[in-house]
Amino acid sequence: TITIAAMTTLDDDFKLRIGKIGRDDSLILGPLKGAVGSAKRIGRSGRKQSSGDASPKGIRPHFAKAAGRAAASNGFSGASRRVVVKARIVPHGVSGAAPLKAHVSYLARESRDAQKQQSPQQELQLDPDQAAPELSRQVDYLSRKEVPGRSLYEFYDGARDAVDAKAITANWAADVRHFRLIISPEDGAALGDLKPFIREVVADLEHRLGTKLEWVAADHWDTDNPHSHVLIRGRRADGADLVIPRKIISYEIRERAQAIVTRALGPRPMLSHELALEQARAAEELIAPRLTQLDREIISATHNGLFVPPARGRKDIMVRLERLEIWSLVAQQADGRWSIAPNLAVNLQSLGEKVEVTRLLERVEGLALAEYDILAADPKTPALGRLVHVGPLDELSDRQVAIIEDSHGHLRYAGFDRTSDLAVFEGAIPGAVLEFTPSVPVVRPADKAVARIAENMDGLYSANKHLYLEPQTDRPLIEGNLRRLEAMRRANLVQRRPDGVFEVAPDHLARALKFETKLAERAPLSVRAVSYWTLAEQERALGPTQLDRVLSRQELAPEGVGKFARDFEQSLQRRRLFLIEQGYMARGHSALSQNSIQRLAMAELERTASKLETELGRPVLTYQTNRIEGIYARRIDLAQGRYALIWQKDTAHLVEWRPALEQFAGRRVQGLARGRSIAWSLMKERSIPLPPM
Repeated sequence: TITIAAMTTLDDDFKLRIGKIGRDDSLILGPLKGAVGSAKRIGRSGRKQSSGDASPKGIRPHFAKAAGRAAASNGFSGASRRVVVKARIVPHGVSGAAPLKAHVSYLARESRDAQKQQSPQQELQLDPDQAAPELSRQVDYLSRKEVPGRSLYEFYDGARDAVDAKAITANWAADVRHFRLIISPEDGAALGDLKPFIREVVADLEHRLGTKLEWVAADHWDTDNPHSHVLIRGRRADGADLVIPRKIISYEIRERAQAIVTRALGPRPMLSHELALEQARAAEELIAPRLTQLDREIISATHNGLFVPPARGRKDIMVRLERLEIWSLVAQQADGRWSIAPNLAVNLQSLGEKVEVTRLLERVEGLALAEYDILAADPKTPALGRLVHVGPLDELSDRQVAIIEDSHGHLRYAGFDRTSDLAVFEGAIPGAVLEFTPSVPVVRPADKAVARIAENMDGLYSANKHLYLEPQTDRPLIEGNLRRLEAMRRANLVQRRPDGVFEVAPDHLARALKFETKLAERAPLSVRAVSYWTLAEQERALGPTQLDRVLSRQELAPEGVGKFARDFEQSLQRRRLFLIEQGYMARGHSALSQNSIQRLAMAELERTASKLETELGRPVLTYQTNRIEGIYARRIDLAQGRYALIWQKDTAHLVEWRPALEQFAGRRVQGLARGRSIAWSLMKERSIPLPPM
């Protein structure tokens, strides 16, 4: 073996020494050997693996190893094939598996027609540990049903194809967490069917974790790069919580996946067309209407709003600056420096979101996109309109983007990630009337109760102290106060002693308002369902509708010249004729009376209760009480609004629905009147399963 010794004085002055490389301890060759060793480990393919990299016992390799050897002999480089792995750990928290249900529905996109065909008896057969209702929406997206009853993409697991992902993931609600993976091999098209590849990746993960995993996956081929979504249950085979070490999440899954693809297709070639592809990607980044790595470099090098471009060698930076100047986000000064907008990153992120929203709207059937302006919702101004689309833009995120058509002919969009907002979207169909409302910071009743007790208890608050002063207070209300204080503690606005007693400052209400202000800054808009019924459905509804509230002058009709405003006015006239025909409105009267609205409301509730009594075989109560307990069985969208069916021992109860209920689907809840709303909480007693019907 011949090695090169360290240079002495001149570049061409060197000595040759014969010996083993391992005996050379020069400063130059030491790091070089380490780099070569790492490259060998990462790029190992096309030859026999070491014992540490061998396929685990019982795992059948997805591809024959000979493929790698054949490719290696054809002059390919020794680099591994590329695989992108995005991983996310999703905690369930108090809302059970609501994030999981949302993700499964998002991935599957089940048709609304299929949901309508579900019988009331089926809806009522809920297990207390069943996942929250948003789960089905995520499954729907992954399978992407394009026609009723048929899915474009199907779920599979380690042994079966076409599995029912909703039924499988419904049992995951009681778990602490679940895991999501997006696995995208760069050469996915060359691999063909991704199922064997994903099964071997997960089997290898099972071997490394030492447990059998419960998982489902769906392969998507509707993007430039085929990729697979994998949902993994957060529980081991023995029932213990599943914890995946950071190093496995960070890079080992990716490395194993790359080894599998490399074994199948051989080492990754660095050919001219591949270099051209890399150049094309770099060129696309120069003009991309989104936040790019070049933008991050510019922002990090900006001082006092000014950026000094490199003297030479960074033509890409200059091209990107010129593109940003076209969008009025930067401006060149006379001295060659560039002034950078302070909100450059936010503006570029908003621009990228608008582009994604536009692409999403292009897929909405029957929408004449050229007739509308696409605008982000103003966080300071309410926006009323009919729902056009709701769903996530990011396949790994729970954030939902809702798009409405307002009365001025605009398509307004906004993003939502709060559980209460996502619950409002659950079950909403295109055509439903929604309103984006600015989040207004207010002091909550819980804050006032805490301040009142702490004022008389030397600035301290606990459940015992509250009950000592006000023994008649219901325990669920006190638990709500404690949850509120715990949230404020995480924001460093209150302190908690080791014994669980909270130290409440004299200015607690001001701190609570500050806390609400921070929440409003994080989520500047909230959503309100004005009517889950479309305008056409409202015209002949036998219950009070949004149209009736406008006719009775409780609300104002939307103003504008857009199509929604025109359709609303026409529906208003047809609704007026229908009410006259039904005897609820006199022909000569210009407004609907409050008495008529009350009659419509009572009649609709009585009809609904009567229908449910026939289906359930037990009385269904409709009157409101200060306290109610039972199992939250399902929601019912009436003309007058959304109601919840609470299943009790011998009866059932119809009450006004609240978003907080959705996280307790199929579980025993208790509701207490608090102000103008009902505070819902989960009963600590063991839930009684609903009987089969």
